Amino acid sequence: MAPQATKKADGDSTARANALDFLRTMLAPRTDPYEGADLITSRRVTAALLGLSSLLGLAFLTFEPPDGALGSGGWVAAVVLLIAGLAAGALVALRSPDFDDLLLIAYAGVADVAVLNWLAGGGASAYAELFVLWLGVGAVHPPRRAFTYLAVLLVVLWLPVLYGDASGHTVTMLASESLLILAIGVVLTAYLFYVRLQRTGLRAGAEVARRLARIDALTGLGNRRALDDALIAQTAGHARDGGPLSVGLVDLDGLKRVNDRYGHLEGDRCLQEAARAMEQSVRGEDQCYRWGGDEFVVVLPGTDRPGADRVLERMAADVGRVCAGDGERGLTLSYGVAELPPDGSAEDLLALADLALMERKTEKRR
Repeated sequence: MAPQATKKADGDSTARANALDFLRTMLAPRTDPYEGADLITSRRVTAALLGLSSLLGLAFLTFEPPDGALGSGGWVAAVVLLIAGLAAGALVALRSPDFDDLLLIAYAGVADVAVLNWLAGGGASAYAELFVLWLGVGAVHPPRRAFTYLAVLLVVLWLPVLYGDASGHTVTMLASESLLILAIGVVLTAYLFYVRLQRTGLRAGAEVARRLARIDALTGLGNRRALDDALIAQTAGHARDGGPLSVGLVDLDGLKRVNDRYGHLEGDRCLQEAARAMEQSVRGEDQCYRWGGDEFVVVLPGTDRPGADRVLERMAADVGRVCAGDGERGLTLSYGVAELPPDGSAEDLLALADLALMERKTEKRR
């Protein structure tokens, strides 16, 4: 087979496989069937189509009198239904119905059109054309519900054959309208489902990007942005509940020696191992963050200063076993611990920990 023909065959096979995958995804049961759906837009669509259907129904009264089934009483019933539709459209626009409510409204709209069609005598009356508008109301729902709704709509469309005109002309008109409604309904439902899938993917991607923007790429710990957010939240909780809050400001000693002797790749590996040791040495509610370079911050909620000292002592012992070579000592920690004072801020807490760290380094040099 020629290369071009092979390429075309492969492309066709891929397209068929993608189409089948999409179809399976569309019809598969989902934990949240409305994932990715836009409730506000769905309300607006339902309200707009409900109002438009009612206005067109009022316009159809002039050339499609609703007196085929009840005589003059049909006018009263039709006007009441159409005015009720306008009022319902206004309520949907002004209130906050959920998706289940919108689906019930869609079924009620189909029933109203069926009643108008019956009042006009059934068959291929102008009111039957309003079913096309109600496709948009049903298509905003998940495929399984939308296709069930579409099937009900098609059944209702054919009711005139049971109670009214069953001539060949009527059957032909209903068959052609059914094919049109079926085609539009399937395409519209598939398209809106695809839009929801894309929106879900974009939201998931944005959430991943948001998390990655708060993680230090080398160590996997939270970065400076995540630290700032955590301290703001913790200090707000301290102000509300009054529990203790401490932080430890950590400086990793010996990393420059590793970089100078073995290279920066080995230094990065040691930094990663030190970060893992820090995480493993703290409690579940404590959090470690890389502040920058070889400096780290440990946030210790519900911990006073003596308790924070004990946590940092254990951390220093664990990190001291990292990157220890033959005859060489491993990395060491210098740390300063501070407890949030009454009415203190996150900046005050970090400043106190920084001061404690400088004092400890000064003592080491003596």
